[in-house]
Amino acid sequence: MKIASIETKTGDIRLVTPLAAGGRGLLVDLTRAYADLMDDREERASASRLAAARVPSNMLQFLDGGRATLAAAREAVAHAIRALSVDGAVERWLARGTAHEEATVTFLAPVPRPGKIISIGANYRKHLDELADDRSGAGLEPIAAKLSGAAYPPAFAKLPSTVTGHEHPVRYPRWTTQLDYEAELCVVIGRRCRNVSVSEALDVVAGYTIINDVSMRDIQREEMSRGMLLLGKNLDTTAPVGPFLVTADEIPDPQNLRIRCWVNDELRQDASTSEMIHSVAEIVSYYSKMTLEPGDMFTTGSPAGVGVSADPPERHLLKPGDVVVIEIDPIGSLRNMIVEDN
Repeated sequence: MKIASIETKTGDIRLVTPLAAGGRGLLVDLTRAYADLMDDREERASASRLAAARVPSNMLQFLDGGRATLAAAREAVAHAIRALSVDGAVERWLARGTAHEEATVTFLAPVPRPGKIISIGANYRKHLDELADDRSGAGLEPIAAKLSGAAYPPAFAKLPSTVTGHEHPVRYPRWTTQLDYEAELCVVIGRRCRNVSVSEALDVVAGYTIINDVSMRDIQREEMSRGMLLLGKNLDTTAPVGPFLVTADEIPDPQNLRIRCWVNDELRQDASTSEMIHSVAEIVSYYSKMTLEPGDMFTTGSPAGVGVSADPPERHLLKPGDVVVIEIDPIGSLRNMIVEDN
């Protein structure tokens, strides 16, 4: 199932799933569709209350509900497919906010405020190789040397305040002259866990989405030369995520996904998650030494093709007006424009 967090015209935050009905693409409100199902079952007096409890409209609460909540959401989708096949039903559902047209809503990140974002660095061999290639003149060779051959997946923290959504602007910070893109698969944890084995790690994953690990390379390089990394990965709006979370049952093998990135329609990155040095299961297992909670996210590293490694890098680094599109099948496409910071 695909699930998105949206903000409606009235400012409500809702969970929706895409559904085609009446020849139109709709976003069906999972909670309200479940309430409509309860109403059909003649549980009218308690329909809204039951729906809010069984299919919450908040992603963190939804994930915390586990398999029971997902099963109820699937019931809501099956009901929506049946109900929307009736003449006039699409307009009725749109009128009462049980469904929305995409143009009328604002996409948020699927998990608008995750508790933790653990970002894996240097997880594709070709990306490491390009960082070590001194022809770029970017000065990242020492970083590549430090990360090459790590026995565990090296990581840094990306803070919740960086998160933004699909079609939201990414602000070009005044503190950098080297803004860069990194297309990455993002893993969302589905249940509280600790000390998970590699063989069990995928069982604690709720689903997958797309993230652009926007980076300030000049700040990053200076920080990492001193053995730290914070601002270079954590200025505002530098973690666009979305548009959808695809539940883990629909992606049984996260190591077999094609990931591509375009900047202004120019293909910059094209790789497969099969090329990861450390797999999703290995990443989740290693960092489950700390308690992981529903909604925590892992970014899994960027393939080769980042702007700073071009020769010269200035031609590929981002500038205001650029549009970055990242696509991972079957998740969809994440699109963001770079704008001047104010």
